[in-house]
Amino acid sequence: MNAPLPSKTGHPVAWQAPRPLWSGLAGAGAPAILRFAGDDFMDQMLATLANDPARIGERLARPETWRSPPGETGEADLVQRVPLPGLIADARRKRALKVRAPAIAPRPPAPLKLYQPAHQRFYLVGASLVCAIPGLPERTIAGGAETVGFVIRRLLPGVAGETGDTALREFAYLKGGETATWRRVSSGTGAASLAPGEELLPLFPMAHQDEALRRRTLWSGLVPVGRREDYLSAGVNRTPQPLAEGQLATLNPTPPVAPAPSITARMTQFKMEVAEPWKGLVRAALLAQTRLAEQHPDSTETADTKRPRALVLNLGWQTQSWLILLDFADWLAAHLPEVWAAVGSGSPAGLLPKPLAVFNWLNTTTVSPLMTQGMLNAGSEIKPMAGSLREALKMVAQTATRDGLEAAETLYSVDTKGQPVWPAKHFPLAGLNHNLAADGAYKAVSGLGVPGATELDSQPAIANPVDVAESLDRVTALVVRALVARDESDAQPLPFALKLRDVILQTGDDPGWFVIRFVHMNRDCGPLHPPTVSAPTERFQLASFFDPDAPVRPIRISLPLDTSAAGLRKHGRGTAFVISDMLCGQIQRAKGMGLVDLVRSVLPWPLHKALEVGEGGPCKGGGLNIGMICSLSIPIITICALILLMIIVSLLDFIFRWMPWFVMCFPIPGLKGKK
Repeated sequence: MNAPLPSKTGHPVAWQAPRPLWSGLAGAGAPAILRFAGDDFMDQMLATLANDPARIGERLARPETWRSPPGETGEADLVQRVPLPGLIADARRKRALKVRAPAIAPRPPAPLKLYQPAHQRFYLVGASLVCAIPGLPERTIAGGAETVGFVIRRLLPGVAGETGDTALREFAYLKGGETATWRRVSSGTGAASLAPGEELLPLFPMAHQDEALRRRTLWSGLVPVGRREDYLSAGVNRTPQPLAEGQLATLNPTPPVAPAPSITARMTQFKMEVAEPWKGLVRAALLAQTRLAEQHPDSTETADTKRPRALVLNLGWQTQSWLILLDFADWLAAHLPEVWAAVGSGSPAGLLPKPLAVFNWLNTTTVSPLMTQGMLNAGSEIKPMAGSLREALKMVAQTATRDGLEAAETLYSVDTKGQPVWPAKHFPLAGLNHNLAADGAYKAVSGLGVPGATELDSQPAIANPVDVAESLDRVTALVVRALVARDESDAQPLPFALKLRDVILQTGDDPGWFVIRFVHMNRDCGPLHPPTVSAPTERFQLASFFDPDAPVRPIRISLPLDTSAAGLRKHGRGTAFVISDMLCGQIQRAKGMGLVDLVRSVLPWPLHKALEVGEGGPCKGGGLNIGMICSLSIPIITICALILLMIIVSLLDFIFRWMPWFVMCFPIPGLKGKK
């Protein structure tokens, strides 16, 4: 621990365990973590301090799971439920204070895990601030520049690759705006120091009396277990910085370091907006090819009778293709403007070799004649086919075409093909051709080079040679090679999942160990008298929301007892759903379908039946678009949700094999729906 900070009277300051525990803990000086198993934890803490402070030892956090409770028989409810006369209450309190607290049993060797409020667990961390002289008298906070708080430290290896408990070092949590980082605490004064910018969590004073009836103060704070995901999602900086150095840097700030040149943000945006949706389209076409190829021995279905079904799918995928092309065009305009200018003019003059390669591929990528035939309706053309990918990109980027796609309210089909919202030409990125085989513009990637092992990402991806859609990584590599590394502060932010991936790679399989330290400081003292930092609490982990060891919070949901039509009609419909005109139309289309229709739509012949849901469009009445406000009965919704849950769990049991552990029911004799 740091050298105790001298007070104005010359007495050094130190943190000790909560005073009521001194006799039971045999002089231990670390802050204590107290566990509460109820939402009234503050009432319990205040009542314990008011009536029998020594009994907070019964609240010390110990390892527990829902199968094996911590085992203490104490945790008496000391909240004064029945008011007692003052004299009697004082006499009871004085008698309790004179009884020496029993020694606190050593904690089991199992790791300590703190659970979340959702598990009905709350944790307070407490300590006493004293003058470090014989007798350890109470140290009073003067206020002003003198403050107290506590910090949460994460235990991690000091340098990358360092392993083992002996190599664990403390890292401070630094929060600035939307970013957070774990930074190694400077070793110049040991782990018992404060890192510049470290998040200081609040403490609050809780008064109690000691055995001599003197007023004492216990400093306490609520452990934020619910912030576990924030803590484990923060990056790691293994370069320590002393507090004094950080203070000087604040007074004399240096110019911010320019971000390292990169292409990662622009590459990730292309993947998310173009490449990955395109892959999904290809996979859908390949699946449809497999299903249409299934032929029952007794089937009389021919390729000609299957082609109308394929056309319906193709027109739906064409809508998705137009939208992906629109995002592709926007990406080129923003990040490869020289290529986009060439797309518009049709001339690649002046392009460097790598941007020229992008232009040439766009200009030569076409749709096969068989795919063009697959977009015909009974031999007649619905819309002409764009001559190349370059032409299709130029077409969808036109203002009228863009606005039409964004304003579309119906599905694209043979019946709605003439609506002005649709582009003038087809260009399917994936679909089914005249021979009912997967086809489309994605076939043109075969002539592109295979990306290097780490060209698209610094981390290896899952290799699946069977997945044809993965070949679209060649398109990503093509456009990424044309990018120039630069400051990407103006690019679309990286998705959280990618940032979290990098954090996980930094920390490896770290189980997430933490400790807590209390801090006392006087900002006016400067570097001559650094903050006083307590010894660490015992190590602990923070449980996730779905931790399998977590205690179960009892939750009662009372479903309607009388579920007959006569009984359910008595419940009010007090929940209002506001439905737009477009959603209203989609609901009306869905109303015509049943469960059998959904099942038959994915079955092979002769059980297959195509879904007939119409072309959609908003609800209308009297020439006006009409939305709705619907009033629903929540009890009926809850019953339906429970029944559907049972059905779905039963259906998925053939994959997960979870039914034996899903539910257990206990009979209640005499619980009747109708009295």
